[in-house]
Amino acid sequence: MKVAIVGGATRTGAQVLSYPLKKYGGDWEIWGLNAIRPRWADRLGWTRWFNLHRWKHLKRDWAPGLRAEIAWAQAFPKVPFYVLDPWRKGALPNQVIFPKDKLLAMPRGDYHAGSFDWLVAYAVLLGANHIALHGVGLALDSLRDEPYSARACLEYWCGYAQGKGVLVTAAEDCELMAQYHLVKSNSLYGYDDVQLVERRT
Repeated sequence: MKVAIVGGATRTGAQVLSYPLKKYGGDWEIWGLNAIRPRWADRLGWTRWFNLHRWKHLKRDWAPGLRAEIAWAQAFPKVPFYVLDPWRKGALPNQVIFPKDKLLAMPRGDYHAGSFDWLVAYAVLLGANHIALHGVGLALDSLRDEPYSARACLEYWCGYAQGKGVLVTAAEDCELMAQYHLVKSNSLYGYDDVQLVERRT
């Protein structure tokens, strides 16, 4: 079993489109989450979909995105849609409750800081022999939209997978397995262009 987990930072330029289409055809499962749907992955077809947030939190914090998720799920009823708890009746035609208890039984199973690390652990549980990450930008997202420990947690689970003999690859459009440096400056907020993370590539 080979699993490609696709995040929102994936490149969609013409020079990149042919790469994933060739690499992830055939025997690959393509996993997506939340409202992240790059065109190249749409063309391959999704195998499983995930939204790992409680229904009451989604209703409170993400109402417009929630409507789009439900519309997408109804347009693609054959794709299993994994959730933490049941969504409103009839919303998801192929709803599957995420198997949290089985994952909690893994070593450090209670260490999760984001959806991507849950998905890597789940792929290991299902017996994947190759996990490929695409478009995961947690190095910068952790300073805005994700828990600060999300990147470290994902890298832990990647290491766990590799320790189990699973090949784990991160495409060039991921911000993983690299050092990032916080910087100190005398910049003036509002007037100067301030970068929270120094990126020298």
